[in-house]
Amino acid sequence: METITSPAHPLVSVIIPCYNHGRYLIQAVESVWLQHYPNVEIIVVDDGSTDNTQDILKGIPGVKNIYQRNKGLSAARNTGIQQSSGDVLIFLDADDWLLDHAIETNLSYLQWDKNLAFVSGAHEKFYVDSNERIVVEQQVNADHYLHLLHGNYIGMHATVMFRRWVFDKYLYDESLKACEDYDLYLRITRSFPVFHHSNKIAAYRIHQKNMSGNTRLMLSSVLKTLKQQQKVLKTAEEKQAYRSGYDTFKKYYCSLLHKELLSGKKPLRSLRILALLRYQPMWMLKLIKIRYLNVEKNVEKDPS
Repeated sequence: METITSPAHPLVSVIIPCYNHGRYLIQAVESVWLQHYPNVEIIVVDDGSTDNTQDILKGIPGVKNIYQRNKGLSAARNTGIQQSSGDVLIFLDADDWLLDHAIETNLSYLQWDKNLAFVSGAHEKFYVDSNERIVVEQQVNADHYLHLLHGNYIGMHATVMFRRWVFDKYLYDESLKACEDYDLYLRITRSFPVFHHSNKIAAYRIHQKNMSGNTRLMLSSVLKTLKQQQKVLKTAEEKQAYRSGYDTFKKYYCSLLHKELLSGKKPLRSLRILALLRYQPMWMLKLIKIRYLNVEKNVEKDPS
């Protein structure tokens, strides 16, 4: 693809981190090629994959292929930033894809208001097991930092288009194993204007290996991310939004964790037990009681 920057068509860098998602990679890249926009560079950062990612990349022309030892998603994105040349940046995971006119739509909003640090839109979830699609959209017209304290209304990072100057001020926090995108949104919206709309931008593939499926990791990461905002909260409204968001996230992920353990889908491992004991101790005690009663019933049925 030709990559010549002009005021009408600034260069768009699409950064695709990939860790053992080689089988999805071609669809992600093709979704960028199919955009109705003439000035794009695609950068794939292979974060130490052990699958066939490198073999697949060798068969994809016109893509900048960067290999690094496994450092995690945040580090892979930061590498992509350093290796990119675009005026605006998009981060697309290898197992997701952009929808039609995604680049044009987001870019039109950035060109409409030159002060925006980023623009974000709606997305659709695609459930691999059931082949179901669900549109996820939320109306947020102002007070974006406050709304983000209440919860991550953006939901999917591929719907976000950033201006390059954002990354002169901020990078992804490589100490976070999850919720690094949420952390970045909070830091940006604390200081700069952004815009959110309800046009669908990207598709989020839901499968068994999604990081978001690790409930314990998501619980600890999102609460750590929110806690980092405590030191910059100023108004009573911000502090209330923080408390509301913290409580909502805690109840949501603890509820998921409790259901997983109750159903037997996840084993009673020490880290999961400690997470429930720390954030919802009564739920953990009830779970132990239920497990104990089930064992008692089974003993009664089979006294041998």
